[in-house]
Amino acid sequence: MSRQILGTGLRQLSVAFVLLISWLCGPVQSADKVKIDAAILKAQQFLLQSRFTGGSGAIAALAYVKSGGDKHSPEIDLLVAEISRKIESNTRYRPTSNHNYEAGVDLMVLEAIDAEAYRPQMEAIVNYLIQSQQPNGSWFYDRQIEPDCGDTSITQYSLMALWAAARAGIDVPTEVWERAARWHIDKQRDDGGFVYHPFDRKLYNDPEHHKTTDTMTAAGTSSLLIIRRMLFDDVEIVPDVRPADAKRRFGVLERFIDEKQTVQKRTVKTPPSIKPAAIDKALKESIRWIGSHFGERNPNHERWFAYHIYTIERVAALLDVVKFGSHDWYDEGADELLPRQAPDGSWMDHGGPQASTAMALMFLSKATTTIVTPKKKVTLVGGGLQAGGRGLPDQLGAVKVKEDGSVSARKILGPVDNLLIELERSSDAKVADVQAAVVEAVQLDRPEELIGKSDRLRKLAADPRGEVRRTAFWALGRSGDISAAKLLIQGLTDADPSIVREASLALCILSRRPDGCGLPIDPLDDTQMGLTEESSADERKEKLEKWKAESKKRWYDWYMKNRPYDERDDRTSLKQGSK
Repeated sequence: MSRQILGTGLRQLSVAFVLLISWLCGPVQSADKVKIDAAILKAQQFLLQSRFTGGSGAIAALAYVKSGGDKHSPEIDLLVAEISRKIESNTRYRPTSNHNYEAGVDLMVLEAIDAEAYRPQMEAIVNYLIQSQQPNGSWFYDRQIEPDCGDTSITQYSLMALWAAARAGIDVPTEVWERAARWHIDKQRDDGGFVYHPFDRKLYNDPEHHKTTDTMTAAGTSSLLIIRRMLFDDVEIVPDVRPADAKRRFGVLERFIDEKQTVQKRTVKTPPSIKPAAIDKALKESIRWIGSHFGERNPNHERWFAYHIYTIERVAALLDVVKFGSHDWYDEGADELLPRQAPDGSWMDHGGPQASTAMALMFLSKATTTIVTPKKKVTLVGGGLQAGGRGLPDQLGAVKVKEDGSVSARKILGPVDNLLIELERSSDAKVADVQAAVVEAVQLDRPEELIGKSDRLRKLAADPRGEVRRTAFWALGRSGDISAAKLLIQGLTDADPSIVREASLALCILSRRPDGCGLPIDPLDDTQMGLTEESSADERKEKLEKWKAESKKRWYDWYMKNRPYDERDDRTSLKQGSK
């Protein structure tokens, strides 16, 4: 968002003073889910009361909808009508005074409310944004005031809007993305960061506009990630682009992905001439800059903390990371935001209360995370097991179990059944190797070979070795045998918490219920469980035991409604009555 636009509105000295005192007093206790949920609700109410009017009304509406607000409230309907009035004969979009920023946010609002119903309006805005792209690939205000002008912030919002259009299936030409990619790569600073106005500005020159900042580096990084997603979604990002040890680790053997989610619509019709390696190189440098400066409380951050924190959420969601360096981006961001929230539910930085509240709300509700569609291929997370001291390799590449139980680096040729037999008889030292082979074979080669293996898996589920039980639960969840749910439900009470987590994930996959039973899916996730780093061992144990009991009850209720027909009491009664 243009910081000049955000700068409109009153500057409240009293609020600034409160924020300064909060900063000087040091960090607050880690935020918990209850407090976050309460803060989200208060922010929604504040934005709703603003009626989404004024220069920041559209982004306020976007945050309200993205955080779960009513898409069909009278206030939202009025805003949609206002946006529609900017479109002449449903083909030509004419913004008011905020130009590309206004166009970008208007489009995102329409897509978030109903992309199908408002497709004509969205197409009109897409045409406006494509026509207003600068020759160098960036976006600026309503006209090119100087050669090579460009605004990193406005460009970010234009690209976010085009991404929203692409998700709705609207064509965005390859060259639009490619020009934007080359502009970012060309304008990236030697230190890896980005600046607000990366051109030699003669009019109204401000030295601050040429300095690398956390806000603009996050903005430039998020734009590159969006561009890469649109041009090369089928090309894996270079591993060392992501910060070390920052990859999201949702499950134990495997990251859980909602199988009902559809793959993002690809609208790039012609292959780009730019290479993904060029974008990855720029991303590696900018992400390194973010990691090394994360958490700094410099003047720029204090002026634009809500703007920055929402942009960080976008970068983290697109990268699929939980940390930058040693910093947990969400926990630290929430810890910063909660004490800054005013009693009326608003936040206030240099952008004014409406825009600042909208951005803080989108951070807390993880607005980008809800639209980033995972790839259909599931990412195995063997590194998590290795980190736990169990020896499962980081790279679960094609492997083969040898007669002595070791694993060689080539694809397995034997059936999954033989691997399950090997798992049963392997020594403790070889269990992890066979476990890797089972996961690799089922996930990448022959998932159908689990059919009919429920009896053997049931036996493995009772094995005294934890790693064997975990593998059995993982496989049972992918077996397609609904009766296997009984074993998985029993696994929710296992003494080993990591096995409990595996059973929980397996139930979600077996039942095709990505949201689980209404409780946290991962009982070892502190954020989901409402725990903090300061939580004691007794508090963690108490939370886990309550989760186990309630989770078992809910899944049992689900199973009783969906169990095989032969297990139902009415069937049994009919059989007995016919004798």
